[in-house]
Amino acid sequence: MTTSTGDGHIHFFLTKPFGRWSVTSVVVFGVGLLAMQFAVALGKEGGETFFDNWWLSGPAFVAGAAAFSALVSGVVAMIREHDRSIGVILSTLLGLLVAFFITGEILAAH
Repeated sequence: MTTSTGDGHIHFFLTKPFGRWSVTSVVVFGVGLLAMQFAVALGKEGGETFFDNWWLSGPAFVAGAAAFSALVSGVVAMIREHDRSIGVILSTLLGLLVAFFITGEILAAH
């Protein structure tokens, strides 16, 4: 199912392997966030550094890596494979948003 006919148009479903990888990375990102929220609900608290509590930093690291993977694989899918499905576009935008906030956390002094 496509929104229009011909190449170069936006598809509704994923059409290429890097596009599927990008959307799968977003799913892993969501699972990482849910695992981190579950750890917080169990009463885990952060410390002075990122690695003080592995119950929180482990899922957060997985979520961040998955978001970065979604960004990279989404860009590759759009440029190299010309996969411009809605899932790839949304996963790339989510990866870009997370990369923007992680960069801000690293560069800005608290």
